[in-house]
Amino acid sequence: MGDWKALILGDAITSIIDNRGKTPPHQLDKTPYPLVEINAIVGSCRHIQLERVGKYVSKEVYELWFRSGHPLSGDILFSTVGSIAEIALVASEQCCVAQNIIALRPNKNVVKPPFLYYLLKDNRTKSRLISLDISSVQPSIKVPHLLKVPVQLPEIAQQIQIASILGSLDDKIDLNRRMNETLEAMARAIFKDWFVDFGPTRAKMESRAPYLAQEIWDLFPDSLDEEGKPAGWVLEPLAECFEIIGGGTPKTSVAEYWGEGIPWFSVVDTPPPGCVFVVETEKSITSCGLRESSARLVPAGTTIISARGTVGNLAMTGCDMTFNQSCYALRGNGGLGDCFVFLAAQHMVDRLKSMAHGSVFSTITRQTFEATTFPVPGKDFFPCFENVAAPLFMKIQSNVVESRTIAKTRDLLLPKLMSGEIRVKDVEKAVGAVL
Repeated sequence: MGDWKALILGDAITSIIDNRGKTPPHQLDKTPYPLVEINAIVGSCRHIQLERVGKYVSKEVYELWFRSGHPLSGDILFSTVGSIAEIALVASEQCCVAQNIIALRPNKNVVKPPFLYYLLKDNRTKSRLISLDISSVQPSIKVPHLLKVPVQLPEIAQQIQIASILGSLDDKIDLNRRMNETLEAMARAIFKDWFVDFGPTRAKMESRAPYLAQEIWDLFPDSLDEEGKPAGWVLEPLAECFEIIGGGTPKTSVAEYWGEGIPWFSVVDTPPPGCVFVVETEKSITSCGLRESSARLVPAGTTIISARGTVGNLAMTGCDMTFNQSCYALRGNGGLGDCFVFLAAQHMVDRLKSMAHGSVFSTITRQTFEATTFPVPGKDFFPCFENVAAPLFMKIQSNVVESRTIAKTRDLLLPKLMSGEIRVKDVEKAVGAVL
């Protein structure tokens, strides 16, 4: 790093955008002005996760309330309280930042925004940032302390090369995530057409041409009953459709219960929207921890739903897995397949959100599954649905696994490139091999 220049972070920043440490007046109804909170920048995504935004501000608040303006493309969002040192690179979003998030505006003559993003993601930099915590209760970083953090910067041309290498890996991860969102949307659309809107039955009633394979088309009744569902279908509680399995947590005070071994799901392991599958977890338990606790092991393909705290998050297990007591695992009864169970649970969550009129519903219990009914056709339907939906889910899982491999490559290269230990030309071949 002999040709890298030693600075403090403040030397590379032209301005800071915040909102006075207060929460602006906001609303739940969508506007063109999303209010970005910490949950939208936590995790491994490079950019703001707008799908996680749940609050918005009016045009008047957007234009008049914020004293220092709003984030622009190339700014770095940075969390200063709670989950400190979480970051995101602003792309082209029009947004405003909530309390406890600031936006750092890089001096582009000193540091390129993508390079600064990766520099702040480097574990060594992040360790320095976390060490600035001044609170004994809730983690907190003061902006003046943040700006005094020492950094090392190469020449601009080298910054661009390093950010390009790391960015190409994140680009592929982003592409896979967008593809997964499309694949999941396709699966949801098929589910909704078959089991919510009863599209094939309505098409038959209107003498429209078949739009499914004939053997599937023939399974649908040609009329609706008095309840508005296909004739012969039966309304059943979801509790009858699912095997509902409770989770558990081994004692955290017993070291022998925790460590490498069996993945243990909690809400922090929820996959990004569209990615469906969880293939690794933040924490794992040992076989002893499983044996001597109320935790349950469920097979790959099981749906997990968060029932308390952050309610309604869904994931499908990509391998055998355990989970904590704030979640339920769902398995299908009577021939219901894994894809159907996931999509039916997703539909239930959407209904609960609708009934809550946009507010957050507080809990999901076994009684929730008893009270939620679903029109159930004959058993011949379910293998047909799985045959249609399973290829979509399999491609999603393949993309998730590929993205995990790419992310591990990125995380391996990041500190080495940021320290000057390896040069760009030395890693181009390795990067090409995983893209």
